[in-house]
Amino acid sequence: MKTIKNYFLLFILTYVVVVFTKYLFLFNIESHINYKLIIAVLEGYKFDFAVSAFIALVTTLLDFNKRVFVYFSSLLVSFVFIFQISDILYFMDSSRHIGYEILDVFVDAKSLLQTAFSKYTTLFIPSLIFTILLFLLLKKVLNRFTQSVNIGVYYFLSKLFLIIVSIFFIRGMFQHIPLNPWQSNQVGNPELAKYLLNGTYNAVYSSINSKKKLKPYSFKHPKNENIPDLYHENNNSLSLPIIKSKPNIVFFFLESWSGALLKSYGGKFETTPNYDRLLKKSLRTRFMIASGHRTTEGMFATLVSFPNPLGKSVAKTQLQNYHYKSIIDILDSLGYSSAFFQGTSKETSGTGSLAQNLGFRKSYGKRDVKKRIYENNYWGVHDVDLYNFVFEKLQNPLKEPFVIGINGATTHDNKIPKAIKPIHFSDNKALNKDLNALHFSDYALGKFIQEMIKKYPNTIFVMFADHCGGNVKGSLKNYLIPFAIYSPLIKPKYHNVIISQRDIAPTVLDLTVGNYKKIAPNFTGKSLVSDDDFFADYFYSGILGWIEKSNLIEINLATNKHNCFHINNFDKEKISCDSAYLKLKNKALSFTYITQKLLFDANTTSFKDYKGR
Repeated sequence: MKTIKNYFLLFILTYVVVVFTKYLFLFNIESHINYKLIIAVLEGYKFDFAVSAFIALVTTLLDFNKRVFVYFSSLLVSFVFIFQISDILYFMDSSRHIGYEILDVFVDAKSLLQTAFSKYTTLFIPSLIFTILLFLLLKKVLNRFTQSVNIGVYYFLSKLFLIIVSIFFIRGMFQHIPLNPWQSNQVGNPELAKYLLNGTYNAVYSSINSKKKLKPYSFKHPKNENIPDLYHENNNSLSLPIIKSKPNIVFFFLESWSGALLKSYGGKFETTPNYDRLLKKSLRTRFMIASGHRTTEGMFATLVSFPNPLGKSVAKTQLQNYHYKSIIDILDSLGYSSAFFQGTSKETSGTGSLAQNLGFRKSYGKRDVKKRIYENNYWGVHDVDLYNFVFEKLQNPLKEPFVIGINGATTHDNKIPKAIKPIHFSDNKALNKDLNALHFSDYALGKFIQEMIKKYPNTIFVMFADHCGGNVKGSLKNYLIPFAIYSPLIKPKYHNVIISQRDIAPTVLDLTVGNYKKIAPNFTGKSLVSDDDFFADYFYSGILGWIEKSNLIEINLATNKHNCFHINNFDKEKISCDSAYLKLKNKALSFTYITQKLLFDANTTSFKDYKGR
């Protein structure tokens, strides 16, 4: 009985710590707290019980030695607390719980800690202090209430009983399937689902399953006849390509540039004057929808014009090793030289290796940049130094025509160089730091493009964010990113449409190579040059968002329930659903099912068979 009492004491203590941190999560993420949110935290008890049971089982295996048991238990529960706090910081930056990215922690541990200290000081420092106090408090409580046990028959029978009890909790109690993080979405409300799940369970589940093959998301879907409705256009009257001179192409994967922070997309402050100026001279749209929250997700959707696995990246999974025909492959076959440049480490989230998997011949990271004007930030070299390094490589080994991808590091952090005087944008210190980093990144962008046009006038510049950064609230705004294609070779034109990152490659092909419908019929995106009707999608917390014109439907894939919205400027307004929205739902589910199936079957080049042409 003593070992059982020790188990449930640890179980209760861990549960209290987890729930406490989930309420910290709630109060840090939400600006307005209501009764539904408070209850939603408690409704995630299955995930909280699972973590508590796992910790209690591991620690009570050592309760034959009370001193070791007390110390180890206090240490492990304190670790759960600090990990939960880390999940809050991660969610504030990426709008999702720590999952498969947990395996990248050790690669970028130093950068992560420095960023947490700099960007979220008011949460990070008190949490460290509280962790120490919690450890001491736990030791005191456990010393007083745990009981020494003797090893014998009853001891081993008790352990067997506790293993069975732990399995019961870890499996999710009374249910026929093991507890899976996606079950948090069964609450039916995507805004509540994230509060049910705790980061520790999500991370442990992801790490345990990391060596297993990534599996497609399972959901109800209609038949495939809805897909041809998305590709009914066939404009053959254009003479393509638009630019006949085989131009150089520069893809700017503008790190964490959230459209909501730019004046051109409804932001309050003049953070990006150079981009805003170039935007007016560009091929542009209302805004673009990002295909994920990681650079690798933005890269895949952009270069392959295909959706990511829902809520995940192909990077570091079996999917990365499949064959894809990317725009870089197409350009390579036409004699383009290529390279990918990033201001962070090439190993960060597997970005460098994925870039080369998708066709770039060369890949460079922060360690390759030897000449620097400014000191590093916590993640890598500033954009000015990275762009100077790009100029070096354009002279050797690259040659014209070239296609390059650039992913900076200035906005991967909020730390600008000491020599740069910060601007007062906002009284919110954290936001002000983010806006200054964005402003400095914009300075580097404007300077680079100006110098590039002088040296390489036969060049087009494709500007868009790889994904949104932090300090942005709301599902739609968490995917709203800037987009512009600028070149003196292209006539400026505004398209009053909302597009996806998947539409970049078809548009660039129409501009530079020829009719994308013939060159890359497997692309799922559409072209601003030769198409008129567009659709965009995003996925978060089990919710599939689908946009056509100003209509948005969000579908809970776990319950098949949906909500409908009208997009007004850069925000969404909830409206009642009619039959037109049900047609959007069917198209969304058909498209998502087929693209996910083809992706996991290593058969993305067969998507053309579903277009109905």
